Amino acid sequence: MPELLIRVGLDDTDHPDGGCTTYDLNSLSELLRSVLPSYEEVERRLVRLWPYAERRTRGNAALCLLATIEEGDQGALYEALDSWVPEPGDADGTSSARPAIVAGSGDPPMEWYTDAVRSKVDLDDRLEAISDAGFRVFTKSERPHGAIGASAALAWGGSKHTWELVAWRDPTAQGTPRLVDNVMIEEMSTRFPGTFANRDPTTGRCLIAPRTPCPVLYGIRGDSITEITEAHRWLQSSGTNESSPIFAIHRTNQCSDDHVDGAECGTVVTPPQVVPGGHRHIKVHGRGGSKSLVAFKEGGPVNDALRALRVGDRIQWVGLTAPDGSTHLERLMLLDQAPVLEGRPMCCGKSMKSSGSKGRLRCPTCGRTTRRAWRSSSVRSQGTWHEPLPSNRRHLARPLRQGEPDKCGLSATMN
Repeated sequence: MPELLIRVGLDDTDHPDGGCTTYDLNSLSELLRSVLPSYEEVERRLVRLWPYAERRTRGNAALCLLATIEEGDQGALYEALDSWVPEPGDADGTSSARPAIVAGSGDPPMEWYTDAVRSKVDLDDRLEAISDAGFRVFTKSERPHGAIGASAALAWGGSKHTWELVAWRDPTAQGTPRLVDNVMIEEMSTRFPGTFANRDPTTGRCLIAPRTPCPVLYGIRGDSITEITEAHRWLQSSGTNESSPIFAIHRTNQCSDDHVDGAECGTVVTPPQVVPGGHRHIKVHGRGGSKSLVAFKEGGPVNDALRALRVGDRIQWVGLTAPDGSTHLERLMLLDQAPVLEGRPMCCGKSMKSSGSKGRLRCPTCGRTTRRAWRSSSVRSQGTWHEPLPSNRRHLARPLRQGEPDKCGLSATMN
């Protein structure tokens, strides 16, 4: 019987008491393996979505399972999905989860992903598009908001990607403090240089272990399956880290920059202004007109770089357009700085004086004259990108370790 590649997307199963979509997808895969003899898992995908989505889950991620089954098992697959899909959140408001599965074969429209990673998506429009494309939605909710993320995960092409190994806790350990050796996490970046975002070098904070009551022990992010697997085995062999009975590897869109349109350039037209919370903003003028750029206090180096800008500076930036129209900076570079006036030239230990609006400058002591000019200073660093510290960087943001952003005026190419 012919083999069929099927896609199963899942989203919005998180809840305050410890839900986790990666854990739920793992459970779903185990179920399908048990009820479908022809089932063969091909790959798992973890897709981060638009950071400003109103109903974003804790990790703001959706999952996709790629698998093969015999064509005759498709009906049994749909029955299993319909039976398994979780109930929506409680009526008392303790959980707002609206879980949904989107499943089918064939290639879904790429717009399902690009729209969901860069902008707000209307639920009714997406449900209609899913139906029109021949895919099915499985849900127990009247408003299955999870269908937006689930369909986006289905549609992601996966070409610009990194990998994440998610290791789960033993169920008997859930609810207790995680045991993760911070010294080993510090060493991991050196021992396995293809892994990243393991630890914030400035604060010393461990970045691979969540601080929520979810089933995840840790997540190791890296450039290759081999290296993240070796790092996991190294952690597990130490005896100083909590034992993890099971793990899974996911292809992810983390560090892809798919949520932004590439780098832009412009000229600073207002001095940096401080807003409540320590955030700073400036107005710039570029090819697309005037824009407001915002650097959050948590952005650290980006906030500091914006604070040092002056009117007339030519800058380059990468940022995400917020719902209010402002651009929230993720990277910033000073391209060409405006001269900084430091005063009139000195002579005989004193500042030279003006001899009229059109006259030369004159030294009041010796009488020496010089043409009207001002001394300027250009001592600030140019041509250097600034980005937030790892603990304050978006999952989607491409770190500078992976190369510089696209040049001004060029949009980032989507998958």
